[in-house]
Amino acid sequence: MSTPSSSFRAGDPFAALGLSRRATLVEARAAYRRLALAHHPDRNPGDLEAADRFKRVLAAYRRVHASLRGAPLPSAPKAGPRPDRFACGSCGDCFPFPEACPRCGVPLWDRDAGPAVAPERPEVEAMIAALSARPAPVDDGNTPHVPAVLVLACSAAALLVWQVGPVGPALLFAGFAAYVALVEAHRRATMPAGA
Repeated sequence: MSTPSSSFRAGDPFAALGLSRRATLVEARAAYRRLALAHHPDRNPGDLEAADRFKRVLAAYRRVHASLRGAPLPSAPKAGPRPDRFACGSCGDCFPFPEACPRCGVPLWDRDAGPAVAPERPEVEAMIAALSARPAPVDDGNTPHVPAVLVLACSAAALLVWQVGPVGPALLFAGFAAYVALVEAHRRATMPAGA
């Protein structure tokens, strides 16, 4: 098999992918994936020519794909869907086919339609199930609640500060006491019967 750099310069995209002229789209796609993995810059961190080889492999695949599909080779990009419109959400690489990323193995999303909703991770789903399975706390109505004590303390502080003189802090204490009282009243009103 020849490297994409030597055979692509000769002008034969089939040879650049290591394919015969009678290759199918499935064989071309498999050859492209194999070479894309082998020549990707992230897989060859010290190789300065890896990005060029990767781009040559992609260009060769686009030409092979277009010729096998029977479409004429475009001289300039035309309006419509881009050949690299499918992107990987993990690494950001773009590809002309809507399947899985050859490097990351995650499904690609259509850049024209927007990112696909990623499935929830299993450990997050397990944690949500465990939290929703917990029994609700039992409130018999006789236990003193912290909000009631907080309302009384804030009201007393508001009256004390009002007597001393500064109006601003007194209003803050009174407002906070009213807020806590409203939250507690809402909690009691929405509490299920018998809880």
